[in-house]
Amino acid sequence: MPSFSSHNHISYKKNLKEYQSKDNLEIKYKAPLILRIYGILNNLDLKNENRLILNNWLEQYSDLLGLKGDIYYDNSKKSLNQLFLMAFRKAKDSSLINELYQEYVESFKAICKKNEIKKD
Repeated sequence: MPSFSSHNHISYKKNLKEYQSKDNLEIKYKAPLILRIYGILNNLDLKNENRLILNNWLEQYSDLLGLKGDIYYDNSKKSLNQLFLMAFRKAKDSSLINELYQEYVESFKAICKKNEIKKD
């Protein structure tokens, strides 16, 4: 995992507080926030973490989404953008946007906490 400057650490904390305050928003407001977290992780060079979040979510809801086989292997052939669009579309079509949002927020919190521990 890349090292984080204090600027990135401050940015993490700011974004985490913003997402926690929006935790109870209606689903229609969560879709843009999912995209924003996805973009922040990419900008912080956390693309592997982004891929893991998406694959974990797809694996967790594979029965509801009608996915078969080895999700991690099958999705390793896709670009990160393709994977995100597929997961987002499946979440929207299956009314699971809230669950995808929760997966991103919880993962973002864990990444922030992990980086705080590394800082200390």
